[in-house]
This record gives sequence, C-alpha cells and structure tokens, in this order.
Amino acid sequence: MASWTALDYGGNRDLGEQHYNDPSMVSLEGGNLVLKARKSPRDGFEYLAGSISSKGKVALGPHGRLTTRQYISPGDGIGVGVCLYGSNIDEVGWPACGEIDATEIAVARGESPFASIHGPGYSGGSPISATRQGDTLIGRWAEHTLEWEPDRISWAIDGETYHVAEATNPRAVNGWPFEQPFFVTIVMTVGSGLSGPVDESTWPLSEQGMKEDPYAVFEFIRFEQKDQEGQEHP
Repeated sequence: MASWTALDYGGNRDLGEQHYNDPSMVSLEGGNLVLKARKSPRDGFEYLAGSISSKGKVALGPHGRLTTRQYISPGDGIGVGVCLYGSNIDEVGWPACGEIDATEIAVARGESPFASIHGPGYSGGSPISATRQGDTLIGRWAEHTLEWEPDRISWAIDGETYHVAEATNPRAVNGWPFEQPFFVTIVMTVGSGLSGPVDESTWPLSEQGMKEDPYAVFEFIRFEQKDQEGQEHP
C-alpha cells in the first residue's frame, strides 16, 4: 500500500453521503485490495466506508491504459468508484483540474455503470457522460478498461467499449484538462446521490445467515503508460 493513502475524513454531505471514510475499512486480503462499508456511527455519520488515494504519492499519465478487475458484493445504497483527478487540483481547483471517472457503479443499479469526465463547463450533475446498459456487474468479476489518449478517452467493460469522449465535443469548448498527470482515488460510498437509498436488507449474508459488510475486491489495478504516438511503456 506504499502508493496509496487510506482516507480518513467525513463524506461529502452536499452529495448526500452518509459515511465516514475510515482506514479500518481498507485491507489487503490474499493480495487483493478490499474496501468495505459498515453500519457504525462516527462523527455524525451513520456508516463507515473504505477509500484510498494516490494523491501526493503516484500520478499517472498523461495517456495510457488503466485496467482494474473488480468484484462487488450486493448492497443497495453502496457505490463504488475509480476516479482520477488532475494533479494540479490544489492550484486550480475542481473542475478546472479535470476529473475522469473510470468506474462509477451504484450497486442497486449494477447493470448501469457510469463513464464520465468533468471539466470547465461540464461538471457536477452535467458531465460529459454515458451509462452502459447490460448484464449486472454485481456478484461477479468484471474487467474495466480506460483508454486515455491525446484528445480522446474511452471506456470498456470486459472488452466491450461503451463510451467515448473527445476534445472536439462542443461541450468541451471551455477546456480539455486531460493532457497532464492525474492521481487516482478508489472509493466506496454509502447513501449518496450516486449510491441511492440504503436498504440494509439487501446487504450480504454469511452461510449462517448473518449480515455481513458490503465489499468491493480489486484483484489488480494496472496502468500502462503511452507516449504521444500511442506506444506503451512500462
């Protein structure tokens, strides 16, 4: 975990988040990253959830392929995201720094993940975005791939591309802030606008019928750097 920091602060109440980001909800199990959520009050929040960030430790790009292999348990009200932010966020703020949402999944709508970018003039509730419609991503392994190229970003799940965003999009006329290094956050949220209403009756059960914590497992998080000509580099 040397490349990551486990986040330790309250969720964003403006987004309706009901969790506190607690390092105890982040673990390595069998070589896999595991994020969990739990009903356990802290500092005015009803739930705990695990999130990590590479900010200040590792920056990616510009340009390359980000691949993650994920397994997400049932649990309505839980959201899972792999989001990239421009490394200059402290200097220029958000959304001027740019945000690339490589994965955004509300467990209650596991068949409809989001693919989005945020920048000047297209942020918050109005990003440049698309929603995939297909089989559910909950309760099974799925491989998510983000192809980040000059003036073009595309998203695929299990090899099937479902969204492409390009700098020529008229909505990006005020700026395309994706030609710079980005850091990565991997988050679990509870009860936010993205995650939806919490329904603990849908949360996982053990073989003995005991309620368990919702979780997301990441078998790998891999980035392959590319140069301006599209050639990969280790």
